[in-house]
Amino acid sequence: MAAKLTNYTLPEWVFLDANAHDGDALEGRTVIQHIRSYTVIEVLALDEIMVSEMKTKPYLFNYKNKFGITEKHAMFVHFSLAEENELDKVIAKAIDWYCNYLAWEDNNIESGQISSIN
Repeated sequence: MAAKLTNYTLPEWVFLDANAHDGDALEGRTVIQHIRSYTVIEVLALDEIMVSEMKTKPYLFNYKNKFGITEKHAMFVHFSLAEENELDKVIAKAIDWYCNYLAWEDNNIESGQISSIN
């Protein structure tokens, strides 16, 4: 059997998963990371939590789902090595990436499939 050539390039965006032998440290929270700027962002649905509970600036955005419902969300930066003038660009990309993820999940729901990872 021939060895498989693997591309070890990391993607631009990843979900952080803290589920390990000692439990789920994030307890179902949604945390993403922009690999290139080392930006760690928490995403919250505003109907599930009060924004005032977070200590950092909220980046508010809406997502209109496939079923016509507008969902209100916020992103909070936990950590970033992005320069201040670049952080807004990273957040704009994060919002776009996350909305595309939500659209993908909407399609899974509509077709009866469930995400096996998130």
